[in-house]
Amino acid sequence: MFWRKKNRPVCPENLTALEDQRACFRYVFKKKHRPTMSYKGQTVSIFDISAGGIAFENKGFSKYDADQIRLDLKIPNFRGDPVLSAQVRILHLAENQVCHSIFENCSVDEYEMIHKYVLEMQKKDLGQG
Repeated sequence: MFWRKKNRPVCPENLTALEDQRACFRYVFKKKHRPTMSYKGQTVSIFDISAGGIAFENKGFSKYDADQIRLDLKIPNFRGDPVLSAQVRILHLAENQVCHSIFENCSVDEYEMIHKYVLEMQKKDLGQG
C-alpha cells in the first residue's frame, strides 16, 4: 500500500510562523531554558539557533561585529565531540535588542552537527526524544 505524504512541515508548538518553513530548521529556546555564550567578552543569552546562525541578546554590539564562540550543544545520541567552535558575525540588529548573526567558516560536519542538534531539540519538545 502506498501512502501520500502531506507537504506540511512538522514544527514545534513554540514557533509562531508555521507558514515560514525556515522556522522548522531553527530551534527557538524557551525563555527559562536559554543557553548562554561569551561574545566579545560578555555573557549573552541565545534566543534561537539554526545552521545559518544564532540570535542573541544585544549588549551594545555593532553590525558586522565578529567573534569566535564556543558552544557545548549536548546532543542526545551523538557520537563525537558536540562542541561547536565557530566565528559568528552580526548581520542585523533588531529594535528589540536582538542580534541576528551568521556562522562563518564552518565545516560541513559542523553544519551537520547543528542540524542534528536542532532536530533532537525539536523532537524533545514534541515528546519524541
